[in-house]
Amino acid sequence: MSNSTSSSHILPSFDSQLGGSVRAALNICKFLIQYGHSANAIATFSPGDDVEYLRSEYNIVPCHFLPRSFPARYANSNHIKPWIQKQRIQPDIVSIHGVWVLSSFQAALACLKADIPYVVHPHGSLDPFDLQKRRLQKKLVGPCMIKWLLDNSRGIVCTTKTELERLETYNSDVMRYTSPLPVPCLSLTSESNDFRSRFNIPEDAQVVLFLSRIDYKKGLEYLIPALAMLKPRFPKIWFVLAGSGSSSYSSTIDSLIDSHQLNSITTKTGFLSGRDKVEAFNAANIFALPSLNENFGIVVVEAMNACLPILISDNVYLSPDIQGASAGVICSVSVESVYVSLLTMLDGTVDLPALGNAAKKFAGDFYHPQQATNGLVNIYHSALS
Repeated sequence: MSNSTSSSHILPSFDSQLGGSVRAALNICKFLIQYGHSANAIATFSPGDDVEYLRSEYNIVPCHFLPRSFPARYANSNHIKPWIQKQRIQPDIVSIHGVWVLSSFQAALACLKADIPYVVHPHGSLDPFDLQKRRLQKKLVGPCMIKWLLDNSRGIVCTTKTELERLETYNSDVMRYTSPLPVPCLSLTSESNDFRSRFNIPEDAQVVLFLSRIDYKKGLEYLIPALAMLKPRFPKIWFVLAGSGSSSYSSTIDSLIDSHQLNSITTKTGFLSGRDKVEAFNAANIFALPSLNENFGIVVVEAMNACLPILISDNVYLSPDIQGASAGVICSVSVESVYVSLLTMLDGTVDLPALGNAAKKFAGDFYHPQQATNGLVNIYHSALS
């Protein structure tokens, strides 16, 4: 095989509402193509999926939409196997993204029949934290189906050392690799006042930005009470809540903000991408993600690339490296720890400009897209040999 690789990437869906794993897979494809490799993405599709972002953000990635079949709930499509097998030019390797979906097994069966090697990217779905969701179902399915998926693969690709160490493989002796995700370097060309004026945020506000999926594991139930505790001491503090989630959990967070009397200093923007995301980073003073679990954290690297001082929990698996480089403030998952950490960032104990510069340098040194892409290509070569 030549140094240049060709790969096909199987996703459960392109729907933007599914969060970071979809973006992670598409970023892999995008940067493989940018750095001289061949890649395409295949996903199941149903009417109503939000895929408009593909045109603007991933227009160089060939994306193929395969209709879902019964049971559609588990991203099943009977079109995956014939699609892979009928390709005029077969890829060197197939990357299967996700494990608890039928699309992954359809792809694996097709690869085995066509004699195409594949690797598996679990995106945190084999982490003990994630395995607590639908625990009984996974306990029954894991030892047979997931073990089969991994046993027949050329390897499993984790994004951090911590994810690899905590990985549940159901006694499979699968080869294990680690490769960080390639994360786009956002271009900060707009003025922060553009964002602040649009959302009526005072120019002198101390903006704490949360930008992620609105989900119970993201730590909002610790961040919001901590902000309420800080408000009397820092009257210019402002909370920007950027993201979307289920209507039921979003209502829970709305009630939490209301009960802590933070409505007057809270801006809710909904889901942000592209230029809107850039402007949010540019307008913020601090980025906060006290998450209960993150196998990587794309938005954390984006915030660091934006030279934004970050506060993350020690359950974000990038945190050991970030802490070692003094590139961010690390808290534990508790209201008190989030409060104390934010206090040091707001009262001048922490030099925020210096922290932001350290974060930007660290992200550029360790998570540059070309470096991450080269690492993944090396894994492909190892898996194929």
